[in-house]
Amino acid sequence: MSRTGSVPASTETDREPLLPPAACRLLSVMFRRSSVCQRSEANLAAEAGVRTVRRLLHILTEAGFLSKEPAPPRIPNTYRLHLPPAGEP
Repeated sequence: MSRTGSVPASTETDREPLLPPAACRLLSVMFRRSSVCQRSEANLAAEAGVRTVRRLLHILTEAGFLSKEPAPPRIPNTYRLHLPPAGEP
């Protein structure tokens, strides 16, 4: 609350973040060196310290941050990163 007793504008709405905080950790692990990632969910979970990798991958794909190229059984799917160019919203 501010000194006037009102709630600051930035907290007046109960909006949830667009992406869970763990999504940032997962993205940094997936795309450390390239805009393409082909690693198993178990490998990603271990390195990112995230247990909900499948759910996060789905959220990131639905939000348009990733595209998914399915692979045959026992081969990890390929994910491609899609971010706007620097300086664009």
